[in-house]
Amino acid sequence: MLVSAGYAGLAALYNIFLIAEVVALRFKLNIALGDGTREQVIELLGKFKENPDIIHDSKAVAPFESRNYRLTRAVRAHGNYLESAPMLVILVALAELNGMALWAVHTIFIVFFATRLMHRHALRSDAVAAGPFRKIGTASFLLLVVVLSLWNVYGGFIQPLISK
Repeated sequence: MLVSAGYAGLAALYNIFLIAEVVALRFKLNIALGDGTREQVIELLGKFKENPDIIHDSKAVAPFESRNYRLTRAVRAHGNYLESAPMLVILVALAELNGMALWAVHTIFIVFFATRLMHRHALRSDAVAAGPFRKIGTASFLLLVVVLSLWNVYGGFIQPLISK
């Protein structure tokens, strides 16, 4: 049995949680499709129509001042997760099949879930999305992918050549 299979299940459940956040925000904001950008533009045009000089006020025209921007962030948190989780789960499962120690498999998945939670927190908070949680989460994830990729290159190509 692969330990990775259990973590793949947890990854799928976390994905469902992220989907539920997007759906809840779409219902709350009455946005059926998309990430709320269209509604943000309409909102900004309404402000501009009332006061054309608002275009010079960078804070007033910033998208994060819009109530719909929360949906944009939730959609990106989900999209980023879908861009990263499948690759990591596959790389860890292959590394496990190639003999990676179970303690390493557990550690990698724990770090992965911690990085994704940090990334989600950064995107969902009202603070600037490029804060430390997002930077640490992204850098840690990239480090995990590099380590796992090298492990699998070694286990798939180099080790079989050396073993002969």
